[in-house]
Order: sequence, then C-alpha cells, then structure tokens
Amino acid sequence: MITDIKKAIASGILISIGGCVLLASTKSGMMWAGAILFSLGLFAICEYGFNLYTGKVGYIAEHFSDFKYIRLVLLILLVNILTTFVMGMLVSVCLPDIAESARASYASKLAADPKKWILSSILCGLLMYLAVDLWKRGQKIGVFLCVPVFIFSGFDHSIANSFYNGAAIGEDTFTLRNLAFVVVVILGNALGGMLLPMLTRTWKKSAK
Repeated sequence: MITDIKKAIASGILISIGGCVLLASTKSGMMWAGAILFSLGLFAICEYGFNLYTGKVGYIAEHFSDFKYIRLVLLILLVNILTTFVMGMLVSVCLPDIAESARASYASKLAADPKKWILSSILCGLLMYLAVDLWKRGQKIGVFLCVPVFIFSGFDHSIANSFYNGAAIGEDTFTLRNLAFVVVVILGNALGGMLLPMLTRTWKKSAK
C-alpha cells in the first residue's frame, strides 16, 4: 500500500510539471509545444510504472469483480488529487505567472456548460486509456499522440484539472459548482476509460 501511495504521489508531481509547462507555453503563444511536452509526464509514468488514475481506471472494465483492484484505483485517485492540488497551491505562491494562466484556464473550464464537462471528460478518459494501452502493446508513440489530442481538443483530465484548481485557488475553489465539476470529470474519465475495453471485451474472448 505504501508503495502504491508513493507511485501515485510521483504521478501527481509529474502531471503537475506537465501542467506548468503547458500553462507557460500557452501564455507565450506556443501551446503546441506545451501539448507535446506535457506528454513527457505520462511517458515517464508509464515507463516507471507509477500510478495515475486515468491510466488505471479503464481497466476496471476487465476487473469488475476484483474489488481489490477497484479499491486500488480509488486510493490512486485520492492521492493523485491531493498531490496535484497541493502542487498547484505551491505554484500559486511561488510561480505567479503560471498561477495567473491557471486562473484564466480554470475559470473558463468552470464556466462551461455542464454538458461539455461530461463529453470532454469521457473523451479524455478514452484517450488516456488508449495512450496507456498502446504503450503496453509496445506502441509508445501513442502517448505522444493521445496527450496532444486531448489538450488541443480542450478535453478535461481530472488529475491535471486538480493541479489547475490548486494553482487557481480562490473564492470559486470551495463552491458547489466546482465540486460538481470535479466529480463529473472524475466519473467521465472513468466512463471514457472503460468504454473501449467494454466494447472490445467480447471480441477478445472470441478471438482466443
């Protein structure tokens, strides 16, 4: 359990670094560079075997009766969220330029129609499952394709959003709307992550 927590903390730190470079690049008009560099975080997470919620939750579709795995995913989610939020708060104090970009970015996300929250989080979850599963199949380029796609599309990643939330900490942080946004994106990422394995599970069985 301690090892899993450490791996989840490491993932939270890496995603926070990715968030920093994306925000800094976007502010300087080079969002494309930030989108590519953000991929380094997920690549390192996959390469070192760290624990990231969006990389694990999709596989619940293959472990519906494995409550131990489900509890692990929930633990990873909690640690990822706490780590990125704390990292975001540190950025809000130590890196004001990045914090300013985070406030603008997060305010835009929070003000969006809840229907967008649902769809964007589902599609992000799908892309994150695809990135990790392609990496497991030896197609590591998938990480560097799927991450920029979700960033350029403006999809919502629950763990990255937690970093932005912490960096943008203010009067809107502890509101019911923000809580609803956080919960919707977490659930949407889960649904999106499980979509492909649920659709292909029958095919895999019949192919054996």
